[in-house]
Formats: sequence, C-alpha cells, structure tokens
Amino acid sequence: MAVQGRRNRIKYFLLQTVEDLFNAGVNRSKHEIFKESYEKNRTRESPFIHSYSTKTTYEKVVAKYSDFLKEEYGLRYEKDFRKLSVDEIFQTVDRYFEVQKEKGLAQNTLEKHISGLKKVLGYVDPDIKEYFTPDNRMRWRDGVEKGESDRYGNSDKIIENLYRINEVSAAIAELQRTVGCRVGDVKKIEIQEDERKVVIHRSKGGRDRTIYFEYFPEEQFEKVKQSKEILDRALEEKSFSEIRKEEYYKDLRKAVREVGEPYYGAHPFRYEFAQNAYQVITQLPEAEQEHIYRRILEERGKPEEDINKAVEYVKEKDAVGEAIVSELLGHSRLDISRQYLKLRAR
Repeated sequence: MAVQGRRNRIKYFLLQTVEDLFNAGVNRSKHEIFKESYEKNRTRESPFIHSYSTKTTYEKVVAKYSDFLKEEYGLRYEKDFRKLSVDEIFQTVDRYFEVQKEKGLAQNTLEKHISGLKKVLGYVDPDIKEYFTPDNRMRWRDGVEKGESDRYGNSDKIIENLYRINEVSAAIAELQRTVGCRVGDVKKIEIQEDERKVVIHRSKGGRDRTIYFEYFPEEQFEKVKQSKEILDRALEEKSFSEIRKEEYYKDLRKAVREVGEPYYGAHPFRYEFAQNAYQVITQLPEAEQEHIYRRILEERGKPEEDINKAVEYVKEKDAVGEAIVSELLGHSRLDISRQYLKLRAR
C-alpha cells in the first residue's frame, strides 16, 4: 500500500503548481503573452507567473487555502482534491472567501487571494475559471450583496425546478433552507417528531445543533420530514458523497440558471434560513426570546452562571434574536451571524 507522505498532500501539490507556473513564466515576456492572448481570444491574460514577488504571494495564498481545506472539509491529499468536481471546488472557494471576510481580511488582500486561486486552480482545472466571474469576484472581495441579501431571489422556483430535474436534489435543497444546513450536514439530520425539533449531529466544530420547530410554521416541519424521507431512500442505494458530487451541484446549477439568476452554489439556502428564522424569532415577546436562548444554552450543557452572563450580554446589546439565530446556525460569534442577517453591530 502506498504511503501518503508530504509530497502527496494538497499543500505540496499546489505549492509545486505555483513553482511550475513561475518556472514557465519567469523568463518569458508578459507583454508578448498578453499580445498572443488578445489575438487568440481578445483577453489580456497570462497563464504563468512572471515575478518572484507574485510567486511568493501566491505561495502564501495556496498554503492558506490548503489549510482551510484540511480544517473545513478534512481534505489532505492530492488524490482527494482531484476527486472533487468543478462545482465542488467552487463550493470550497466560495466558502473560503466567506471565512476570510469573517476574519476581516482587507479588500486588497482578498483580491490577491482571488487572483492567486484563479491562476493556480485554473491551471489544475481550466473549467474552474468560469466561476471567477465579475459578480463572484466582487462578492468575495468586498461583500457586495447578491440577490436578496445573499439569498436566491426566487428559491421557491429553484426548488420547483429541482423537483422536475431530480427529487433527491430538491430534497437536499429543501433541507438546507428549512433547517439551515451546510450541504455536508444534511445526512446528519435526526428528526424528533414528538418534540417537534431537528438535531444535526456533529456539525462544524463537532457540536450538535438543534432547531425548534414549535416556533415555526407547521408546513416547514412537514417539508423537513418529507425531504428527509426522500433523502433516506436515496441513501439506501448510494452514498451521500456520490449524490452530492454526481447530482446535487449539477442539478442545482441547472435549476438556478433556468430561473435566470446567477449561480452561487448551495450556501444561499443557509442565508435564507437565517433571515427567515430571525424574522420569526423577533416577532415573539422578549420574555419568550430569552426563554428560547436559555433553553438552547441549557441543552448545550452550559453552566448556569455562564448562561446568565450570556443572556445579560445579549440583552444589553439588544441582540437576543441574533444570538438565537447564531446558535441555530452553529456559530459562536454574533458578528458572523450578522453577516447572514445583514445587521450592523450594536
């Protein structure tokens, strides 16, 4: 059996790609390559890296991206990376920039990351360049809103299209927008019908998430149950990774384009859940909101002293509703959830 060593890792693979692009471009005229590019396809682009400073920058970019793939998706080796479809690579890039913006990276730094990933990933698989559109670059760089506050403008029609294309893909999308799942969490859903709640086991960070449907419309819980049944039947025949890679992203992309909207992957459904949940929660009396927040923290096993401090903190910030949505999303910081809700810090 082959040993997976350093040279098999994604980081080494991408760093070596940067090295290859630099070696191919360092002694070539960038001006001449631009001229050839313009004559061939009316663009002024070079597939290579022509300066040592750019090489150094892109090495830092791909190293950071490689660490992100390991931490966020558990991807370590080149062979696993090469198994990803172009849509799945786009999903990792899209999520990567979401995380970098949450960390507060400057606009010019984000632009360097965009250029670096386009250059390197585009060399690995030229089809990925299709996703580096002006709209996506703008959104990744400075958070310009897309659609309706980062959600699809007509998700009902998108899911209707998905049912026509593939009911399993429609079920996954429905679970994402009704439960607020990341794609990888859909298979972890447990429905506790007697208590009208959904538990997502071992979500990001290893913690469980609970969504209490007693506060949401009855039909939303019914959609969760129906969608979970469809997905469970499909999982009896094939693995979730097969469904996600071979069906879901491809079907979703087609369904979105049929509506006439830009394709932003699956994450907009999570934005939609957050914004809808916030609207429902903030309509409840303040005492009820505080009760919900305490209940969530208690079920997470927080000590009473910590719960009281947390409640007082969010009450002072007038942010109990935001704190509840933050917990429903599995976030530990209000500023991250505010990105989903499009709210300014108080």
